[in-house]
Amino acid sequence: MRDALAAAALLSAHLVLAAAVAGQDRDGPEPVRLDVMTFNIRTAAGRDGANVWPNRKALVAETIARSSPDVVGLQEALEEQIEFLASRLPEYRWLGVDRGLNGGRGLSEATPIFYRHRELTPIESGTFWISETPAEPSRGRRRSSRIVTWARFYHHGTGQQLVVYNTHFSLRQGAGHLRGTELINERIAELPEGSAVVAMGDFNAVAERSETWTAATAHGLRDAWVVAKERRGPAITANGFGPPPEGWDGRIDWILVGGRVSVLAAETIVHSREGRFPSDHYPVLARLEIGR
Repeated sequence: MRDALAAAALLSAHLVLAAAVAGQDRDGPEPVRLDVMTFNIRTAAGRDGANVWPNRKALVAETIARSSPDVVGLQEALEEQIEFLASRLPEYRWLGVDRGLNGGRGLSEATPIFYRHRELTPIESGTFWISETPAEPSRGRRRSSRIVTWARFYHHGTGQQLVVYNTHFSLRQGAGHLRGTELINERIAELPEGSAVVAMGDFNAVAERSETWTAATAHGLRDAWVVAKERRGPAITANGFGPPPEGWDGRIDWILVGGRVSVLAAETIVHSREGRFPSDHYPVLARLEIGR
């Protein structure tokens, strides 16, 4: 699976950025409100009975379109799923690659970032592997290592920039999770001071109660659900293709923010149609303000 950015798009991004820098006044760009979503859409390769991908793919597209986020980080996305969503959501473009080492059969997971292309332009983007060799496709003990897809976006209307990281950690907690949080935090530390940052994904660890969450938030990242001025929906994100269990909590899908970002609201989106849910995870949405 190839990165969706063509050479022409990259040239356009550089021209847009150059114009923006030239036109900014001493006070800097105006604040902007942006909605971001993380959504594990459940792989099309799963043995899910009545909940197989063909039976819910339209509902996944509908769920995203209903919220109309500016940026969406997907997890467990295979090539056919990305292509379908790109065709159904023409206001979005996407970027990212899969984990590799799959022989080119389209069965390797990607963590693509979809973005509203009339509002946002990716200035730069890439992928790193959660391994000891993060710059290249890497294999862990059992299979190809997990990945982090990232991009730096320029907002056309205000000149604000936002750096986004999207990932899917393994089910096995421990060293791999800690390595992943370390790599993300290392890259954030290399950004200019005060950069607006979002790190999101399916972390497969419970927020506020796991070593993974503690490590992820130890260097300045803040959990959008915790710091939001308003919260909606249940404090649980994995659902087994059903409604929220009464009295349960456990957020394994997080949106973390850093730098010049305020969280106006956070929501766990519970949307179904005729008893069918779009995934075995609920998407999580955060309404952000990117300020000076």
